[in-house]
Amino acid sequence: MMASMVQSDRPKRAPRRGDDASAARRGGVPAWVPLALLFAGLFFGVGALERDAQSLGVAEIDTLRYRLQEGTRWVSPAWRMELEDVLIDARGMLVDERESIERFRSRVLELSFVAEVGDPELLWPDGLSLPLRMHEPIACVATGIEEFLPVAPGGEVLGGYAVSPHGAYGGWLPVVGPVDHGIVLWPGDRLTSASDAAALAVADSMWRFMEVADLRRLGRIVIDATRERAPVFDRAPDSATPETLPGGVVLELEDGRRVVFGRPPDPASPGELPVGLKWRHVAEGMRDAQAGDPWRLLDVRFDEAVRLSRAEVEEFARRGVISRALKPGEGERPPR
Repeated sequence: MMASMVQSDRPKRAPRRGDDASAARRGGVPAWVPLALLFAGLFFGVGALERDAQSLGVAEIDTLRYRLQEGTRWVSPAWRMELEDVLIDARGMLVDERESIERFRSRVLELSFVAEVGDPELLWPDGLSLPLRMHEPIACVATGIEEFLPVAPGGEVLGGYAVSPHGAYGGWLPVVGPVDHGIVLWPGDRLTSASDAAALAVADSMWRFMEVADLRRLGRIVIDATRERAPVFDRAPDSATPETLPGGVVLELEDGRRVVFGRPPDPASPGELPVGLKWRHVAEGMRDAQAGDPWRLLDVRFDEAVRLSRAEVEEFARRGVISRALKPGEGERPPR
């Protein structure tokens, strides 16, 4: 039986300068190795039917006796069910029926969670190996049936319905906001708007820079990238600093807190604080919140994060600096 390997659909990134934390301690999705073709493998065989098949001169591939040799770090139980439906439909394939095997390969490729399928390899006399690469989701999205579907880095909506954001990689898949169950999305659709791309870029960076313990403290979040600008909260009245700055990405946390994140990391923006430092501010803020810090709004766009209490947030809201949409809620929670 051939060895199986796996390839993630995320690009490899250089390690951050000065980062001496072990990658094994982080919650990030593993990156792929350039120039290497690494796959998860599907293997089929007929087992006890082998002798009968050989005596007839033709071997039937028993697709109900399969093994999925995984290498991806997250596989939805629903993906297995969808794959098994395809395997049931493919019953009766013979090893010398190349057209049937190619139709089977095409059916597997049509599955929303499959990114790539390699060439099938016959394991004579009665087996088949099919290399495939699965998407690895970095976020999820609300659907019109009040459930959630995982989303790949490229915006592909994958199968695997859940009634709350999916647990993955030691934390939870962040929700691409704003949450609107009135928008109907299906597996195989693609998120294409600029705000969706920005939210996915922020989600991708979260997995690269947050450790598992910090992901657990952060909890389920919504990433809303629909605003173009955000206020500057520590601006002096007579300062030449603009009242607002480009980049209005906001993280909505479970307990009604808000994090003003600024511009997304992709594309890179001149003068923007490095995204790793932003996530460091978030991690520190969540550790302090767990210890009793009552901040309600955290601005991570600058070298020193700005924390606002409830009273300060109310004052900014009274002056019209903070819109109702940005104002932290009273005990509201992202979907769970």
